[in-house]
Amino acid sequence: MRHERVKYLFLLPAVIYILALTIFPLLTALANSFTDIRFGTTKATFVGLRNYIAPFSDYRFHNSLYVTLLLTAIAVPIELGLGMLLAILVNRDIRGRSIVRSILLVPLFVSPIAFALMGQVIFYEGGGGINGILKDIGLHPIKWRSDPLVAKFTVVLSDVWMWTPFAFLITLAGLQAVPKDLIEAARVDGASESQIFRRVVLPIITPVLLTILFFRVVDTLRLFEVPFTLLGGGGPGIATETLTV
Repeated sequence: MRHERVKYLFLLPAVIYILALTIFPLLTALANSFTDIRFGTTKATFVGLRNYIAPFSDYRFHNSLYVTLLLTAIAVPIELGLGMLLAILVNRDIRGRSIVRSILLVPLFVSPIAFALMGQVIFYEGGGGINGILKDIGLHPIKWRSDPLVAKFTVVLSDVWMWTPFAFLITLAGLQAVPKDLIEAARVDGASESQIFRRVVLPIITPVLLTILFFRVVDTLRLFEVPFTLLGGGGPGIATETLTV
């Protein structure tokens, strides 16, 4: 009994942390969502479900929801697929894989807001960054930030660059956890490399891939830094305006 009490005592700080920073703010936000609170005052007027009904008649909300879902549906599968492909390549016994792995992890150390600021140079339409290179080789510059369709591609490209390393790192850890004896047994039985991957490796790492998928979908639905900082608050116009912007 004493051992059980000590165990719960060690868990107490984590429970307090979760309650203080997650549960209580969530309940407070939920309660406030049924009221109308003016900025600078403490008076709250109960409005029922009005705050939930109003957005569905707002065109900007419809557009933001569409843009958010579109960017998520495009960026996340690319990140997951590219991350898995890179993890499979690096997991092989090849020369210099530690260097390749280190290079691939660099974007993880760059904050989204820092990349958005760098993106203003990289995607500058006046002849700098990528457009400067395109001009030098005789190609037409691309309207990375002023064309509504291309601007969406810019957001996807930025998100893929920033978060593919995350998918790569987690998938690589999953691949390295696959028991070697299962792979060797499959080879002895005459299975090809593609069959080994589909029937041995993939079923084992599927929970890892689903975890990556969950985290990336949730995070992409909260996409804010690139549309706000790089594209001027969801520009051009509201072409890249997400729900959080």
